[in-house]
Amino acid sequence: MKKAWISLLTAIGITILNSYPITAASVGVSPSRFELNIGQKKQTTQVFKVLNTGSKSATFKIYTQGWILDEKNEPQPVPSSEQSLAQWIVVNPVQFTLPPGKTQTVRFAVRPRVQPKAGEHRAFIFIEEIPSEDNNTDKKGTVAVKVIGRFGIAVYGYLGEIKRVGVLNSIDVNTKTSAVKAVFDISSQGNAYVRMKGQYGIWSANKYPGASTTKQINNLEPGKTQLPNGLIDIGYLPSNPILPDTRRKLILNISKKLPPGQYVLDVNGDLNGSQIDKGIPFTVTARSK
Repeated sequence: MKKAWISLLTAIGITILNSYPITAASVGVSPSRFELNIGQKKQTTQVFKVLNTGSKSATFKIYTQGWILDEKNEPQPVPSSEQSLAQWIVVNPVQFTLPPGKTQTVRFAVRPRVQPKAGEHRAFIFIEEIPSEDNNTDKKGTVAVKVIGRFGIAVYGYLGEIKRVGVLNSIDVNTKTSAVKAVFDISSQGNAYVRMKGQYGIWSANKYPGASTTKQINNLEPGKTQLPNGLIDIGYLPSNPILPDTRRKLILNISKKLPPGQYVLDVNGDLNGSQIDKGIPFTVTARSK
């Protein structure tokens, strides 16, 4: 079975908190997320692998950082405290050099220094390439600029009874922009993040069979899967996490260009176990030139 390598070059745009947004680097990481019970007296050592996908040897350093998500669902660092998961993570090794095509096994464990508070704790384990003079100089001796990025493995630590309570407040379709957008207004009212999963479809209104009739399509490959008559576009729902005690709006950009007409946004999914089965009608009007 192939390992699911997440590359810094391909991770751009991946749903946040499967990976931290990056620019570019010659590294692949697997897995990209851990969810751990930190209430156990003896913590199990966790393992991830780092792959050098570049054509030259590269040196990487590893460090940790606590984080939250801002109003735009973008990660922001938070100051350390005695309750910071980032301070409890012990990593080995913290720096290493990899020849091209080679992998490094990295181990880490969570060792709380104080009694953790109940609920969800979060940290990133960052893998960052260290620039070198060799990497910045070409064969002619000319100094070149290389963009160095970093990859963040999301680590969630849980203690006590975990309650994921997600509320879908509304779904609105915005047709005033150049591309149609759907806005999902979601609240997380428990003590751990919630996340949507599932599919959406864009139907011609006159051929829409109804929300109770449509189902998710197995083995979906957007752009390749044969679609039923009347189903114009299909894809996956945004799966960004909504952190505890927050309310956020997730944006779904409809890449398919829709001519003027009547449509229905069909949603088949769930929000942490609560089914989402809706059809939202909308109209695309002709734009004045």
